[in-house]
Amino acid sequence: MKKHFRALSFMIFAAMLTLLSASCRTGRGDWENTLPEVATTSSQPAVIYETEETTTSESLSITSAEKISRTAATVSEPELATTTATVSSETEEPEISIVSDVPKIPISEFTSSTAHMPTASQASSSETPSETGGGSLNEITESRFQNTETIVEDIVAVGSSDPDPSYSGKEKSLRPYSYDFLSEKQLYIYDALITAIEQRKTSVKFSEIIGVTSDDYCDVYQILYNDECSLFYLDTKMQYAVNASTKNVASANIFYSLSDEEIDRRQNVIDNETARIISKIMPSMTEYDIVKLFYDYLAENVVYDENAENCRSIYGVFGEKKAICGGYAKAFEYLCSKVGIEAITITGDADEVPHMWNMVLIDGKWYHIDPTYAVTESKVGKYVRYDYFCVTDEVISRTRTVYEQSYKYPTADSEDCSYYVRNGLIADSWEDVKSMLTSEIIKASKDKRLVAEVQCSSKETYETSVYNLFDRSQAQAINIMESALQQAENKYQCENISYSQDPGTYVLKLFLEYTDQ
Repeated sequence: MKKHFRALSFMIFAAMLTLLSASCRTGRGDWENTLPEVATTSSQPAVIYETEETTTSESLSITSAEKISRTAATVSEPELATTTATVSSETEEPEISIVSDVPKIPISEFTSSTAHMPTASQASSSETPSETGGGSLNEITESRFQNTETIVEDIVAVGSSDPDPSYSGKEKSLRPYSYDFLSEKQLYIYDALITAIEQRKTSVKFSEIIGVTSDDYCDVYQILYNDECSLFYLDTKMQYAVNASTKNVASANIFYSLSDEEIDRRQNVIDNETARIISKIMPSMTEYDIVKLFYDYLAENVVYDENAENCRSIYGVFGEKKAICGGYAKAFEYLCSKVGIEAITITGDADEVPHMWNMVLIDGKWYHIDPTYAVTESKVGKYVRYDYFCVTDEVISRTRTVYEQSYKYPTADSEDCSYYVRNGLIADSWEDVKSMLTSEIIKASKDKRLVAEVQCSSKETYETSVYNLFDRSQAQAINIMESALQQAENKYQCENISYSQDPGTYVLKLFLEYTDQ
């Protein structure tokens, strides 16, 4: 298991680790490796830099460590939703015509909802879907873009009664965070759409009094598609008809990716699994406890799989136990919504790679939480990672960029629900790190937990501790492990010491490999 390589100075070593930590889930600063020997004697133990994604039992070297992808998608561009339309055939209302050749617009779980909306002039352009962008929809069969029937008879006449333009929206409790930021017109469109979709209608009408433009409709559909995590069956294709004289949207067709029977079957699976999870909530549990229950469930039961067919939907999580970041984030929000805890799915990137995570409201305070990054696999086994459990804007901004939206996300500036704060694992100095790691190793050995961990309160303490723990000239990690072994209830081996570090969260971990396993 040992690997030897030339001693590097602390500065070069730190720089290489920083380089390896770049990119979301393609390297989070947690790469398994061997460090230079502490001394020239061959009896000295090796220190192994642990990657929490690596499943191999072999040690990797810094220079050849393969980066494990945990990104939003394997394609270079985000998933796109499509605005398609057919040339109108004869209808009972000749003044209404289907808009033709409307180009694709980005509407995905990965990109900003405000950056690429079509203008009025673009709505009449001749670009075809294949000419207006790529993303994962390029892999969808041509039949998804073929002409479909025009306005059908199955219509929800939401606007037929000519409502007051000062429409104020429906009950907020059932709607996502973004709903609060919609204008009166947007609320009207949103409620008309969601009512039709939840009833599985295939078309919806809009009142001429409201004056729904194509931009209005696209904006709202974008928000609804992104934020209504329960609508796993909503297709990415749009089609609407405009009034020939006013140019306002008169009606729109709604498309579904599944049959009614399959939607019902999958919803039943989702309902049964979420009920099973929620049944684990005890009356004494706080909001923090419930959020942690959901977070742990996702980490322990759902496998990260970019190739899974439904990896971006809640069905992929609850029905197939396979997902990528979009699936994890939507499933977390869905669980929270079932118990009255407000959560948001955040769209952005991690080190310039498209990514999704959440914000959650606990006891009146907002936090960032990333369930995708809880899914871990160390050399010595699987465990739940809490580096990104209820962190602040300042912490998340070190590794994440939030994409601009048409509304503002809440501020997260409290550390009250940080896992490390909550469990008294914040080290303010190198002396604290030594003491706390020793104590945590002894505690972990009682029930054979795989990891002892602490979080440094500052970058300075983190960098000092990394140097003292893992640099070949110091190697204090070995001394700490050997010292704690004397009081450990279950013995672990010290010949090869595995560790990990995260420069984004200042978290340090030592892994325990028990000798009687």
